Order: sequence, then structure tokens, then C-alpha cells
Amino acid sequence: MELLASQSIKLYMQTQVLIGNISYAPTPEARLLDALNGITDRGPVKRGRFLELTDVTIQHADGSKERLKTSYINKSTVQLAVSEGGVDSGRGLGSHDGPKSYPFVEKTSLPIRIETRDYIVTGNMYHIRYQKVWVVLEDTPTFLPITHAQIFNISNGDIETIPFVAVNKEHILSLQEETWKSKTRGATRESSKKQSFKEIADKI
Repeated sequence: MELLASQSIKLYMQTQVLIGNISYAPTPEARLLDALNGITDRGPVKRGRFLELTDVTIQHADGSKERLKTSYINKSTVQLAVSEGGVDSGRGLGSHDGPKSYPFVEKTSLPIRIETRDYIVTGNMYHIRYQKVWVVLEDTPTFLPITHAQIFNISNGDIETIPFVAVNKEHILSLQEETWKSKTRGATRESSKKQSFKEIADKI
């Protein structure tokens, strides 16, 4: 029997948010992003379309909750996926210190804002130096990793600050490069971002 590693994740969908545990092959470099994109799927039956979660809590849009032992979620319905651990528990190959395994390629960060139907995400995306943003968006992996992120819920105005989120490219309505620097800190930036979120939401 193949041993599996388990990780707590949070999936953001149109009408509900699911929190549960996902299992995958416990390789030293396996992370949530790899599981979402099918990189760690080594079983005889590939799970390209569905994620299996255990010990699931479903938070519905009306505020109600329900608990399930197991739930199978179609990846195409997931807008955002968040790891409950730190940033490195979500990122894929190359997130750990020390020598990197093939096919790791060094990347640089770029501050961006992403809009989906129900959420606005700001944070840093990663690309190979001199690589155009559209090339990253058109690339094969379905989920795009974003670090040092904030998630704005358009329907209720809630804002969450998280170290890592994977965004389903199929749900991206638009992506803009941000003018603010990723290392900037302070109340001025937070205030301006909240105002920006509100202005965008008012237009939707």
C-alpha cells in the first residue's frame, strides 16, 4: 500500500467554501500546487478532474455549515485553493532551501491583481526572467501560484491575508500588473488596497 501525506486546504467556489484534507504522494518536494496540477498523482488511475477531500466542512453563502466525511470536488469548479500551512506548503518544486531537483527553474516575482467572478486576488506571481505574463497564463498548468496574497470576497466584502493561493486560470476574468512594490509595507498601502477593492466591487 502506498503511503500518502495529508494537508489541510481551503477551496473557494461560487456558492461555497470547502475546508478539508487532501492526500498525495509524500515526496520531499510535493506541495498543494503539484497535487492540484496532477504532478504528484502516481496511482494507476489518474485523477485529472476531481479532488478527494476528507473531514470536510462546507461553508455555504447563506452562512450555514455542514460536515462530510468525504467529498469529491470537480477541479473546474474551484476558483481558488489555499493551503492551511505556510507559503512553502502550497508552492511546488523549488520552494525548499538547498539543491533543487529537475525541472526547477529560478523565477522572479511580479505584483499583480487577479479578478474572478466572485473574488479579487492581489499578490505576487512568478515567471522566468523576461517571460511575458501572457505566456504564463497560456501555459499548461491549470492553477497559477500567487504568494503574499490578499483575497477580497466581492459578495460580502471580507478580506483575507494569506501566504499562498493557487488560482484556477479558467476562472480568471482579468489580470493586471500592479504598480505598488511587493516589499512596500504600512497603513497607507493597506488603506489604498481596501479602497481599490471597494471601487472595483462597486463596478461589478
